[in-house]
Amino acid sequence: MNVILYIIAILWIASGTFLIVFTEKTRDTLKNVFLTERVKLLSLLPFVFGVFLVIGAFTSSELFWFVFILGMLGLSKGAYFFIAPSEKTKRLLDWWFSKAKPETIRFWGLLSFFLGILLLSCIK
Repeated sequence: MNVILYIIAILWIASGTFLIVFTEKTRDTLKNVFLTERVKLLSLLPFVFGVFLVIGAFTSSELFWFVFILGMLGLSKGAYFFIAPSEKTKRLLDWWFSKAKPETIRFWGLLSFFLGILLLSCIK
């Protein structure tokens, strides 16, 4: 299970780095990938990450609460995207990909980078 936690940490570090350094290009790329009419299908991604993080929390005693909370947040996000009305989630994604300021995107990139580094440094 540690291998999956390593992969998640590296993905967060990479995505955070790209959001910080190449903000507009990364946002456009993510918009093409994730801004879809099938938002319910999109909800599977954070839900699966959440499941892996929750399972990973039980295999790693040093970071149990940190990984468990991140997993629960992923499960919550996946459930929200699945349960919420499609027009609300489309407006949220449209705001994120079109109207959010670059500073906001860079902040979330920095947060993603930080969480990835923290997760990577704590895995044993």
